[in-house]
Amino acid sequence: MTLKPYEVKTVNIATKAVTEEKIGDKAIEARHIAEGAVTPDKLTITPVSRPLTPGLDTAEIKDAAVTSTKIAPNAVTTDHIAADAVATDDIKDGAVTRDKIRDGAVTKEKMADGTIGTAEIIDGAITAPKLGTNSVTSAKIAAGAVKTGEIADAAITPAKLSFAIPTRPLVPPIVAAEIATDAVETAKIKNQAVTNDKLAMNSVETEKIKDGEVTPAKASVGFGRYVPRPAAVWDLQSANFTRDGNWHVDGMDLSSIVPVGAIAIALQIEYAQTTSDSYLIFRQNDTKLPIRLNNQVGIQINSFNVIMPIDADRLIDYAVNDSLDVVIGVAVLGWFI
Repeated sequence: MTLKPYEVKTVNIATKAVTEEKIGDKAIEARHIAEGAVTPDKLTITPVSRPLTPGLDTAEIKDAAVTSTKIAPNAVTTDHIAADAVATDDIKDGAVTRDKIRDGAVTKEKMADGTIGTAEIIDGAITAPKLGTNSVTSAKIAAGAVKTGEIADAAITPAKLSFAIPTRPLVPPIVAAEIATDAVETAKIKNQAVTNDKLAMNSVETEKIKDGEVTPAKASVGFGRYVPRPAAVWDLQSANFTRDGNWHVDGMDLSSIVPVGAIAIALQIEYAQTTSDSYLIFRQNDTKLPIRLNNQVGIQINSFNVIMPIDADRLIDYAVNDSLDVVIGVAVLGWFI
């Protein structure tokens, strides 16, 4: 009996009539296998278990098959990251904190221009060797910051001054207002420089000259200008003197009568001797020659006019050799100044 093509239908095939011998090689395709029909006992290999044993090799994983959702938290450790694999875009903003940076890792090549501001510099960190030559300009120096200690010796040259340096001789010359009180000392006055016309008030005023500084050597007019004093009574009398024949240093005090600056005094002296060897002696001090007043006769009143130099303290030494109650009178008639 001859069958036509496709004449045998499913209903014509008896149950279990299609045996292994009836199925051609590679005839069974995926569409012929029912869902769930392939059980583990139908496999010629060990089915996959969990966890995988052995684990997957790199070759068994498709490229790009491991996505971020497939990676467990903290699964990627340092040794799993390739060198130079982490790029700027892979780092979260603000994620690199100070403790994440290794000591010495941030070099100057890693810093962008203008990155370091004043707040990033520790106080006192910029020392002199850190400053470039000519880097400190006038705009960088605070007002009043440069003091004497910061200026090198001989560093202020004439070109640095905003005013002219005085020349010699001074032009214009010094006036009285520019001289401090008591500033002119003997050493500053030339010998014979104090002339008559200089004794009157001029550019150097009296208060500018220290007491006792105009000495005879400095004057070209002898003892200087004479100032008369109208004496009406004796300034000193017998009771003011000790008559024991000894020198009484600074015993005659004229400081309340003769003004400061006087260099000599004019005295009128009246002395009545009791014996021929009585005497009255005055001296400026113990280094100067004394002035001796006496005569060779008996009791007699003698009147003398004496000019003698005087020290700045206006104290005079004296000696009187006469134990009796003799008459002594001394009056200051004036002084040279």
